[in-house]
Amino acid sequence: MANYANVWPSGGLFAFSGIDGETSFHEPFVASGAIGAIGWDFWLEPRFRVCANANETPLEANPGNEDFCFSDCWDLTVCAGEQTGRLRGAFLDRASLLFSIQMHGGEGGFIPGLLIPEEECLEGAEHVFRREGCWVAIAQSEPARFRSFAIAISYASEAEARERARRALVADINAAIEARMRFCSTVRLPLRLTSTDEPIFYKAVSVIKVNVESAQEDIPCRWTTPDRMPHRRMWLWDSAFHSVGDRHLSAQLGEDAIRALFSKQREDGKLSLAVHPGKITTEEHDTQPPIVAWAVWKQFELSENEAFLEEMYPHLGEYLQWFERNRKNRNGLYGWYVRADEDPIKAARGGESGMDNSPRFDQVSSMTAVDLCSYIAAEYLVMKKMAKKLGYSHDVARWHRRQQSIIGLANELLWDDEDRFYYDLDHDGNPIVLKTPAGLLALHGALADHDRAEALRTHLMNPMEFWTFFPVPSVARDEDAYSNDMWRGPTWLNINMLMFYALQQYGFLEEARLLARMTIDEASRWYQNTGCIFEFYDSLGETAPPDLPRKGAPGTAGGVGFGVIADYHWSAAVLVDLLYAIG
Repeated sequence: MANYANVWPSGGLFAFSGIDGETSFHEPFVASGAIGAIGWDFWLEPRFRVCANANETPLEANPGNEDFCFSDCWDLTVCAGEQTGRLRGAFLDRASLLFSIQMHGGEGGFIPGLLIPEEECLEGAEHVFRREGCWVAIAQSEPARFRSFAIAISYASEAEARERARRALVADINAAIEARMRFCSTVRLPLRLTSTDEPIFYKAVSVIKVNVESAQEDIPCRWTTPDRMPHRRMWLWDSAFHSVGDRHLSAQLGEDAIRALFSKQREDGKLSLAVHPGKITTEEHDTQPPIVAWAVWKQFELSENEAFLEEMYPHLGEYLQWFERNRKNRNGLYGWYVRADEDPIKAARGGESGMDNSPRFDQVSSMTAVDLCSYIAAEYLVMKKMAKKLGYSHDVARWHRRQQSIIGLANELLWDDEDRFYYDLDHDGNPIVLKTPAGLLALHGALADHDRAEALRTHLMNPMEFWTFFPVPSVARDEDAYSNDMWRGPTWLNINMLMFYALQQYGFLEEARLLARMTIDEASRWYQNTGCIFEFYDSLGETAPPDLPRKGAPGTAGGVGFGVIADYHWSAAVLVDLLYAIG
């Protein structure tokens, strides 16, 4: 049997996947794993928590080698004190889940039950709870050592919630688990995948799976979310990163993540920061980092599907032209839109850069951004490759000119000869002397010649700067601005993916492989401790991800009302991609 993921995800994601059937953006049924016990905390208003117990003793996971715990199905050894048992279950569809608890032996016989904090232990066969805009129904079989439970939701009526729970209670649990397992159990494994890598690989595959929504309304294909809750919309650069990891599991899934983005492209070519099915009533000013052409090329490298290149090519051109019209400064380079807000930590002034609360944005009203210049240069390089492949010879020179113009101006205006590093420029054209991965990302866009690339490699490998316990920190360790808050110090796996490929591009193969290995190992370490794959990690390896600040403070005390996101799609996609890349 495969060495599946089997750690209970405290705070992790549970949901039904659009890979297996219909999902609904407008009627979510998504939960986080309860912390400290077996149970589910549903993202409803107010929140709705269900915990499993036996004789009113909370159940805890005690997994064995034959167990598994995925985001939509599970088969785990559990215990209540010294009493052992088994928890099996799965989501049946977008509105219901079924699970069973069987307790073994022992004096008196432990009887499984459910605890709802506001109701205490549930008695009787059926219960319905009202939440804002919906009803939640729970059905349970008669008290016995083997007992089944169903939880269902309806946004239409109490009667529908009850009926869904009744149907779920008599469903075939074995068939449901087998159906939910099919995707994860049939994926092609990376070469040379070690037994210690297998659990994090399967966990990452599971996270990818449940962060896929089905086609809905004006999105004609499956689409991806960062985490189903709270970021349940389709986000721009997130979707690009998703596609790069997802392509290994299904070429169609990887392409759909990109195709869905362009189903919501505006007439002026813009791809918005985040969208959802149906009409968008408000338009955000922000976009997100342009890495979509790069992601499309990654798809092609694996699938060799020239038809997909042909389909995406004109849309990519329109999308990049929007940046020319809207993000190009008078100096010929590009800058992020900076949000005007007096609180630079909580307000994500650099939101469209992806580095929301980075200190890069603390003191500026506008900027010339080295990472944006690099992203666009990399896009033009890829567009040149696409044009050659598709036979659009008239476009090759145009993309080449644009790429070379960025390279020339970036080295003239953004390179610091004394520090041997690339810096942003502020609104007055002065360098923002702060070392962040934005400067290192000059390698992504091939801005650096060999000498400058070697200087960036030296900065990267310096333990006092970027080669921390878990590289690459979002602010260099020796900067006064370094902290453990989100983009002010912690390590982000998507940046490590970009750096992995950028290092390879310059022939720094040993460094690239070492970075990939460290990324996998540190994510695996925290998975074994928590059961989750996280949005970002402590670059010093000291603080557990759930305890890190997110724009001000951890958890509900933070500036956005929630903490570090667990079971984050792009982190999972990065891990899958790196495992294939070094396998």
